[in-house]
Amino acid sequence: MPTDSTSILIVGGGFSGTLTAIHLLHSTATQSASITLVNPTSVLGRGLAYRSNDDNQTLNVPAGNMSAFTEKPSHFVDFCQSIDPSINPGSFVSRRLYGRYLEQCLDEAVSEHPNRFHAVEGEAREVHALPTKEGFTVNLTSGQCFIAEHVVLALGHQLPRFPLPLGPVERAFVIAAWDFDSMSRLPSDASVLIIGTGHTAVDALFHLTQQAQPRTITMLSRHGLLPQPHRLNPNPPPVGQYPDYVGEAPLRMRTLVHQLRQEVARQANSGGDWRDVLNQLRPHTPRLWQALSLAERRRFLRHAVAFWDVHRHRLAPQAADRLKSLLKTEKVQVLAARLLAMHGTANGELNIELRQRGQQTAQTLKVTAVVNCTGPNTAIGPSSHGLLQQLVEDRLLTPSPCGLGLQINDRYQLINAQGHAVNGLWYIGPMLKSRHWEAIAVPELRVHAQQLSLEMAKQLATYSALPTQPKSV
Repeated sequence: MPTDSTSILIVGGGFSGTLTAIHLLHSTATQSASITLVNPTSVLGRGLAYRSNDDNQTLNVPAGNMSAFTEKPSHFVDFCQSIDPSINPGSFVSRRLYGRYLEQCLDEAVSEHPNRFHAVEGEAREVHALPTKEGFTVNLTSGQCFIAEHVVLALGHQLPRFPLPLGPVERAFVIAAWDFDSMSRLPSDASVLIIGTGHTAVDALFHLTQQAQPRTITMLSRHGLLPQPHRLNPNPPPVGQYPDYVGEAPLRMRTLVHQLRQEVARQANSGGDWRDVLNQLRPHTPRLWQALSLAERRRFLRHAVAFWDVHRHRLAPQAADRLKSLLKTEKVQVLAARLLAMHGTANGELNIELRQRGQQTAQTLKVTAVVNCTGPNTAIGPSSHGLLQQLVEDRLLTPSPCGLGLQINDRYQLINAQGHAVNGLWYIGPMLKSRHWEAIAVPELRVHAQQLSLEMAKQLATYSALPTQPKSV
């Protein structure tokens, strides 16, 4: 099979990969750089988050803060109003609509820069540095091979790990978090355990309770915490100076949490809201994260992250209202508990052994199916994407010591096993958490995608070793 040559190859066509391609089409126009995007499916821009056709699944960020472009804050709202004039910046619209918006943004960028973008349906299996010149070979599982001067990893979230080892019998009872087709095939009276109580778990709950008479569902996590709601018609997050109450480095997690609680109480006494405190802190979160030592970061991940997440990543008001109504029924319960064991039975059920928080004795729960919504796996190890494992083996990638993905520098270049930046090998996506922490939502990722594209354009303008247009060699 022939080898193709391209200036830039992006691995992954979800939000991060698609938006990076859009920005690169604009920022590398003077270099006429060719951009190839490799994605397992032919659908670009939607990824896991925006591929659903269920309009009951809404964004958890108001439309006014979901523009793909920081310099065009009303871009997404304008798109929505061309379809439904009643939508405003405070509206929480469907994820399906946002996926359609991203597709249109890509189509427009490709039309403005014809013959420079090429989408390839496939999965990257290996990325190897060329031994004698700048660039990389990228091998796909199909056997197709590319030579690229620059490679951008935009793989998105890794699949959740299951909290227990599973035998073949028990594995047959487990449904993946986004596998709505399998959930729909469950009998209407099937009792279900959802492991996790975050946003993905709420999505699964909503899908499983679409019937007029919902089945019995138990949601389980170690703390039993559910996402907090947004306010109706929230104001845009304010842009302010670094908060004085935080203090200076070196920061200690215990002190920081205490100061944050004091600030929440102070603003509440003045008629404010705890959401205002987090909104004011949000632009400065990367600076806070980088000021913490490795030991303090690990302490945060061990003791405080669950409480941070439910307040920082909030539900749309209509989703929160629906969740509240479901919890009032006797069909849905939330448990703060630890999963101990699972055993399949001869009658097609699953016995779940668990121990509720604060109790010494275990109890058994009988269910027909389990939905794994434990959250994305951020650690790079034996269960990771094969490409990430290969890059670790080739010493081109260094896993984060906190288990939050991979190490990069402030220019989005991967750090190799020797501690040096790998020229031409870049990363964009949720594993930016390892460096910036605040890196999984659209308002932050759109900034990172733009900054990455400008950095790459600067390098291409300085030196380009490969032909600008893709061709077989």
